[in-house]
Amino acid sequence: MSAAIALFLGILQGLTEFLPVSSSGHLALAQMLIPGFSQPGLFFDVVLHMGTMISVLVLEWGRLREAFRQGYAGRLVGLLFLGTAATAAVAFPLRAWAEAAFEKPLWVAAGFALTAVLLLGTSRSRTEGDKLPSWGQAVAVGLAQGVAVFPGLSRSGTTISVGLAMGVTRAWAADFSFLLSLPAVAGATLVEAIREREALLASGSQWLAPALIGGVAAAVVGLFALALVRRLVRNGRLVVFAWYLLPLCLLVVGGYVLGWWV
Repeated sequence: MSAAIALFLGILQGLTEFLPVSSSGHLALAQMLIPGFSQPGLFFDVVLHMGTMISVLVLEWGRLREAFRQGYAGRLVGLLFLGTAATAAVAFPLRAWAEAAFEKPLWVAAGFALTAVLLLGTSRSRTEGDKLPSWGQAVAVGLAQGVAVFPGLSRSGTTISVGLAMGVTRAWAADFSFLLSLPAVAGATLVEAIREREALLASGSQWLAPALIGGVAAAVVGLFALALVRRLVRNGRLVVFAWYLLPLCLLVVGGYVLGWWV
């Protein structure tokens, strides 16, 4: 993989990981268009997710400090643990199907369409305040994150939309979604590294430079995307991305008919 392709994919990941448009769907389609693209399992994709994980830590550092200062850090950790457990309970059984869907453009298109429908529902949310999610809301958001392993189904869009539908306040809908991504991405990184260790060792240093370039690009761009999504959620305007996803869905279907995706 060239440095230019790694940089492009890193920027794409940073933009789409937190904008509710599905980074996995965009990466899957982009990789289908790159002649001869291959990687050990999904390792390169996971490294890109690690880059965006760093951007989450940077953006949410103030919220985490607040949690410790105001004495609700323990409850927040418990909510994240419960949400992560719910994610794992759904994501692991769906893992094989989700990976297969990366090579099926119509699955990606279906994910885009479903994300758009979920986003359209966010415009009805009127829950104000700065109250932590409840235990039940944490489970619901975690389950939504587990289902969002499919490409085209945005993780951030799905979890934020479900959170708002369950009554999570706008102030916490985005922040809880972002924080909940941390253990999920860390776990996926570890699982992928262990599963593809032989392929990674065989490739030597071939993937080191591209992974580093893509990861750094994803981290920098992801920080700006995070700040934008947080502002749009709090202003009740996340629905604007539905009007991007619906035409994109039709474009993907049209491209499939025309044989673009190989």
